[in-house]
Amino acid sequence: MSDLATTAIAFTPLFPVSVLSRATVALSVLLFAAAVLAYLLYRLHKYKMLIDDVFEKALQAVALTTPEGRIIRVNRCFTEVFGHTPQAAVGRRLPDLVVPEEWQDEYRIHADKARRQRVDAAGVGRRQDGSRFPAAISLVPFASPSKGAAIYVIYRDISKQARAEEAWSASEGRWRAVFDNSAVGIAVTDVNGRFLAANRAYRELLGYTENELCVISFLDLTSEEDRPANAALVAEMWAGRLPRFTLEKQYRLKGSRSIWVRVTVSRGPGDATTPPFGMAIVEDITERKRAEERLREYEKVVESLQEMIVVIDRDYRYLIANQAFLRYHGLQREQVVGHLVSELVGQDTFDRVTKSNMDQCFQGRPVTCELALTFSNLGRRDIFGSYFPIEGPSGIDRIAVVLVDVTDRKKAERDLQLSFQELQALNAKLQSVREEERTRLARELHDQLGQALTAIGIDLAALKTTPARDELSRKIDVISGQVYEAINSVRRISTELRPGILDDLGLAAAVEWAAEDFQARTGIPCRVSLPETHPALEQERATALFRIVQETLTNIARHSGATQVSITLSVDSGHITLEVRDNGRGLDSAQLSATRSLGVLGMRERALLLGGEFSVAGDPGSGAVVRVRMPIAAGGPPEANP
Repeated sequence: MSDLATTAIAFTPLFPVSVLSRATVALSVLLFAAAVLAYLLYRLHKYKMLIDDVFEKALQAVALTTPEGRIIRVNRCFTEVFGHTPQAAVGRRLPDLVVPEEWQDEYRIHADKARRQRVDAAGVGRRQDGSRFPAAISLVPFASPSKGAAIYVIYRDISKQARAEEAWSASEGRWRAVFDNSAVGIAVTDVNGRFLAANRAYRELLGYTENELCVISFLDLTSEEDRPANAALVAEMWAGRLPRFTLEKQYRLKGSRSIWVRVTVSRGPGDATTPPFGMAIVEDITERKRAEERLREYEKVVESLQEMIVVIDRDYRYLIANQAFLRYHGLQREQVVGHLVSELVGQDTFDRVTKSNMDQCFQGRPVTCELALTFSNLGRRDIFGSYFPIEGPSGIDRIAVVLVDVTDRKKAERDLQLSFQELQALNAKLQSVREEERTRLARELHDQLGQALTAIGIDLAALKTTPARDELSRKIDVISGQVYEAINSVRRISTELRPGILDDLGLAAAVEWAAEDFQARTGIPCRVSLPETHPALEQERATALFRIVQETLTNIARHSGATQVSITLSVDSGHITLEVRDNGRGLDSAQLSATRSLGVLGMRERALLLGGEFSVAGDPGSGAVVRVRMPIAAGGPPEANP
């Protein structure tokens, strides 16, 4: 009989209720209720003692926490496992004591879920000394009359179990690790093509879960245009005629997108308990396919170019050669691609020229060069070569070489240069002929016409002395005046055509005469500075410099508005320099760029024909400077243009 029944009988009334007073009945009820309450308190105390005993003697580490994770109580095993005493643990957050930092977020998710239901999970425990161990964790919600809502957190060290399981299934575990963690997708199918298993990489590649893959076959993922070829290869494999095969095809991902994959399929023979299976290794080659497509586009462009283009690796072997390169050499692609450069250009040319250019390019420096090559079907050609480094994953591992046939261009340049030289020679001849003609005209005007006019003047003067009427004398005076004017004009024209002073006294005297004549005609002061010693100039050079002085002074008189002019002749290092400077309006950039006038061109051409330099400079408001510098004699020291 239970304790509660015994207590109830002890307090049962011995007399009928009807004979007892109401007070007695009430007292009896109160006594019975007190007995029941005392019994319940007794049982509750024994239950609490039992719970405390179980809590303390539990073989797992147990912590009672608030829903927020604050520790209310820990058992003895908790202290043994984690190293934290109850005094040090109570009041602190359990995750801060025993959960590694990288597991905090996951533990927080489990704790939130444990407010409503039991949670069982695998995790890692952290001891007081920082060491860690694998653990099975259970979080059990609990409601206590005294403490309210709480959570029992139970840690079970599964290190030994894990080691035992690893030792028991080492080979299977290694295979599964390779299968699951492989960087490429791996799938296992049955003879009907249905998926039996697929690793994580395969599932992530396609976007399907393992359950979704279990209800479809590999042909459901294969694009329609690739299915016939794929199905035929699989049939050959299951028939035993094909142990394995590799296929590139398009996969349809979950949704509408497609990718290119390279699939290598082999057959698993199976055994008495395991039916045959197929295993496929799948690699995503979409980027490679796109790169190949781009490469094909580039190859089309390269093939269509007239320039010769090749790509060469670090072993000096041809990797790519376009049609133009093959056409120039009269070779087929297989005779070039894969062969050494030295086989094509010759070992001597390779060692002497080509290898040096390529080595510089492999060091990251683009190289350009001009060379002459002899082709079997085209003969000797002028080639302009450009070498460009190509960066690979491990540095510069290839170079691109672009060869341009510039034979026609070089010939055109030579023809143009020859034509220019011929034009210069013609111009020089014309200048010489013109000067000779001027000299002849000046001499004839001076000697013949001048003498004739002088004789007429003398005859008229003699006629004037003979007795005659006054009217005739006056007419003779008028005619004499006209004759002497004609004589002066002839002298002036003769001097301008070819001043005798240039031939008789040289350039310095001719420049002084030109300055004096300019000053007399225009009223503009003209200062002349001459070297102390006058070099013996060739007649052609003296004439050119004098004509430049004449043309410059004429331009100053017409256009500059100058009030002062200076002419300087100087000699240094086998050169003579002429400088004419004025203080006129000067030249702006537009006028300087428009100095292609016939006068300026003539002066420039005169200087260039004799190996000299010619320049015109000046700023608005600061006047202009014409400068000529040329060797004193033909074949003088060369001078670079400034």
